[in-house]
Amino acid sequence: MSTARSDLLIYVGVALATTIGLFVLHTWYGTFLDQRFHSALAEREPSEQLLAAREEDQKALSSGKVPLAQAMSVIGRQGRPASVKPGPSEDLSAVSGWIHQRGFKPQTAFPVRVPKPAKPAAPPPQAAEPAPAEPAAAPAPAPAPVTKPPVRQLKLKTEVVKPARPQVAR
Repeated sequence: MSTARSDLLIYVGVALATTIGLFVLHTWYGTFLDQRFHSALAEREPSEQLLAAREEDQKALSSGKVPLAQAMSVIGRQGRPASVKPGPSEDLSAVSGWIHQRGFKPQTAFPVRVPKPAKPAAPPPQAAEPAPAEPAAAPAPAPAPVTKPPVRQLKLKTEVVKPARPQVAR
């Protein structure tokens, strides 16, 4: 006597066994075909077209402005010229998608804020006529230097944002 539950378990078991069996057969058959193909390639000799292409390539390499062997020895002695030296790239297209990953913390450079130098006070305009000298006039006090409040650094939050847990009523 079978119940619905036992029928379901039988169907799931058969489906799982079939899936595993097909996966194993597919892998085995693919390996078998690869081995047959590569063994057939190893038994054959290279085609005439392949040999002709290789010969043309060798002629092109040896008949250049500088033969290949000589160019390699020059590079070995002197090192690479600046035009072919590897260097860091400034192209950010390769990492553009990483910002969408959870917990990504970008490297950000904070702008350097330097206070601007104070402008020198303009000298007072001089009159065309000399003013009459006053006896024992006290000099005017020097103006107080203008001080700016210190520049506050901006802070960016780069921590992982944790979602709030819903409150469960008990």
